[in-house]
Amino acid sequence: MHQNKKTVFLALIATVLGLNAFIGGLLAYALSAAKERKEQEVRTTVENMALLLDQSVTASVREIELLLRELQVHLEHELREGRPLVGGAMSDLIAEHGGWLSQPAEIRVTDASGAVVLGHGVTPETKVNASNRDFFIEHREKDDGRTRASKLIYGRVAETWVVVFSRRYNAPDGRFAGIVVAAVSAAYFQELLSGLRLGPHGIALIRDQDMVMIARWPVLDSPAGAIGSRGGSQELSDIVASGVPAQSFYSTRTADGVTRINAYRRLERMPAFVVLGWGEKDYLTQWHEDVRKAMLLWMLFLAVTVLAGGLLWRLVNANARANQRSRILLQNASDGIHIMDGDGNVVEASDAFCRMLGYAHGDIIGMNVSQWDAYYPEQALREGLSRLLASSEVHTFESAYRRKDGSVLPVEISAFPLEVDGKTVLFNSARDITARKSSEAEVRRLAYFDPLTGLPNRRLLMERLEFALEACARDGSKGALLFIDLDNFKAVNDTVGHAEGDRLLEQVAAILIHCVRRDDTVARLGGDEFVVMLQDLGGDGTEASHHAEAIGSKILQALHKRFELGSSEHRVSASVGVTLFGDHPGERVEEPLKRADMAMYQAKLAGRNALRFFDPKMQAEVSARAAVEAGLWEAMEKQQFLLQYQPQIAADGTVIGVEALVRWRHPERGVIPPGEFIPLAEESGLILPLGRWVLETACAQLAAWAWDPRRAQLKIAVNVSARQFRQEDFVAEVLNALEHSGANPARLELELTESSLVTDIDRVGAKMDALKARGVGFSLDDFGTGYSSLAYLKRLPLEQLKIDQGFVRDILIDPNDAAIARMIIVLADNLGLGVVAEGVESDEQRAFLAEQGCRIYQGYLFSRPLALAELEAFLDARRAIAV
Repeated sequence: MHQNKKTVFLALIATVLGLNAFIGGLLAYALSAAKERKEQEVRTTVENMALLLDQSVTASVREIELLLRELQVHLEHELREGRPLVGGAMSDLIAEHGGWLSQPAEIRVTDASGAVVLGHGVTPETKVNASNRDFFIEHREKDDGRTRASKLIYGRVAETWVVVFSRRYNAPDGRFAGIVVAAVSAAYFQELLSGLRLGPHGIALIRDQDMVMIARWPVLDSPAGAIGSRGGSQELSDIVASGVPAQSFYSTRTADGVTRINAYRRLERMPAFVVLGWGEKDYLTQWHEDVRKAMLLWMLFLAVTVLAGGLLWRLVNANARANQRSRILLQNASDGIHIMDGDGNVVEASDAFCRMLGYAHGDIIGMNVSQWDAYYPEQALREGLSRLLASSEVHTFESAYRRKDGSVLPVEISAFPLEVDGKTVLFNSARDITARKSSEAEVRRLAYFDPLTGLPNRRLLMERLEFALEACARDGSKGALLFIDLDNFKAVNDTVGHAEGDRLLEQVAAILIHCVRRDDTVARLGGDEFVVMLQDLGGDGTEASHHAEAIGSKILQALHKRFELGSSEHRVSASVGVTLFGDHPGERVEEPLKRADMAMYQAKLAGRNALRFFDPKMQAEVSARAAVEAGLWEAMEKQQFLLQYQPQIAADGTVIGVEALVRWRHPERGVIPPGEFIPLAEESGLILPLGRWVLETACAQLAAWAWDPRRAQLKIAVNVSARQFRQEDFVAEVLNALEHSGANPARLELELTESSLVTDIDRVGAKMDALKARGVGFSLDDFGTGYSSLAYLKRLPLEQLKIDQGFVRDILIDPNDAAIARMIIVLADNLGLGVVAEGVESDEQRAFLAEQGCRIYQGYLFSRPLALAELEAFLDARRAIAV
């Protein structure tokens, strides 16, 4: 008894200490987690502020670049006209253009020797020369058309620290004539930083890539914080040396002695970087208060638990004498020990067994095995009990126990007979099998099921398909495979993110399961590809086809709806390929899947949201497609491509331009339309050299027409593929084509599709702005067939929208097409954009479009696409009629 009391006393002390240790640890963990969350929040905040600061600087630099480019054009024009640069007109122009900037900048112009001849603060007595400046030397040695940004330098005219943005201008013969510069004072960047809100101990600074201070806020009254000083912590030096564009870091050794979380970001348009820091004293103020409160709370809990422990110990002492009974079995056993009589009733049980079933000890005594065994029927239990009691050996077997809450627990039982008080009883030891069955099930799930949707994966599908093929061979029945691929699924991931894309796939899986029978298989192969296997469709192929078609149509209808993804709705459709199996005994299991895949591809080619059955002709088409793809490269080498031009007609009948359309002049098949080879060119990468050839050919034609007064005002619209537009050197490619041909950029119009614009709109806008600055126009092709987002319509420098011919074709008979066309015209008018209607084939269509406000048309009503000679004859005929 004394030993038991001692054990209880030690256990009580251990419990009190353990509870307090647990609560203390829990509070410490919570405080640590809160601190980590706050630090992460601060990191995110300073990183976002650094990004916004970068964007603000980038916007200012972009203004300066446009101004310098404009001044370059004027300077080169003045030189071509033989006018002197030094004069009132040029000075007035510089002063006027300088007033356009939203930030202060001093504009100056040097001659080829580096002497400053024009600009702010420049007088005849000014004797400043920039010939020894790095940016002047770089411009003089290389004509790359770039605007350069200097590191921090001391301005000789402004007599203060400045960052210089410069651009080269040339003499009429192409030689270096000098540079035009915009000097931005470091005070501007200081003012930019002063607007940031980083708390009393925060810091914001800009240094150039040599670690020279450009601006700092707040101002530090020491040499380390002076403008033009070189310095910085070792952490910052290491980050700059690593070349990373952006990174957050924690600094303790700072010039003002304040510990901070900082965000480093390299500026996009300057050879400099920004660092924004938030003082630890500011962002951890509330956390320190929370620490104080937590300590008080923990001390209160300690006092309560010590008091409760004392009261409990007094209760244990009071009841110790009453606790005289002992248990028969060792209750510390981990297994569920229970002893049953010959009828299967429990005569004794361990605590572990009681916990295993979820019953109290008193309820377990007298309970019959049939009340908890969920594996064996009652008759089998009685027979098994008799065999075990009659045996003299230990028997081990598996069963399943039904717990009080209804859940079923798999167990392994070891049982042997035992004599107690002259009676034979059965001693049983049951073990929970924490975990083995679950592990086996998890292994099977990972091996055979898709982790996202829970559907069978490719491996399980192939096994089931193999069994289905064997069954078809045995009984002569038919089955079907439906290969389902979502249309434009990549766009969902690109617009709303992969998490919402995964949620869409889960919803699609649920819809597919609902569309088929219980015994059919729905599997996910990966990505947005699903396969439905239909079995036991009977022996008649026609009947099986009808059943498969009905299921496929049901799936198409069920999927063709709007799904709530993120904060927007997305309409989804699918392409379904169908093939029957069972007609070819002994065929490999991969063959039906290949056929279904090819059929699905035909559904894609049919316009998507379609169902197609496999046809033996498909294999021939696949082979022909491969031959076409191989022939494309040969066609490029042998110059088999040509351009045809379709006129664009204004409302008064004037031909205002043409659209350049590429054709393949095959030596055996004749002229091949673009629908047969453009998709293959996209997939194979040939679209890049082909697109470059189209662009160069169109520019050469513009240059040739420029010498003909009858053609000089015509524009040529060139289609640009999304893949071509996304190339890093696309802007240079267009400018090179214009420069080499001598074409007027204002006569070139690039037609983009919506797929070119939906990703990375900032980069898209930068490319378009660069070309727009040179005079190139932009048109949005096939508007209304894609995402039709108003976001990019108002952000990008578009000039006109093209109404897709799919809306024009039935505009007189389909109210929906008419409404869409009307909406596009009104939208374009409100945004100040022009509208071109494609596919106009009748006077009635043209009249309807004209009534809605559309003034430019393109289509067979006026002309089909024409070769160059035919086009020029067409233009001469139109001109003769007009005269």
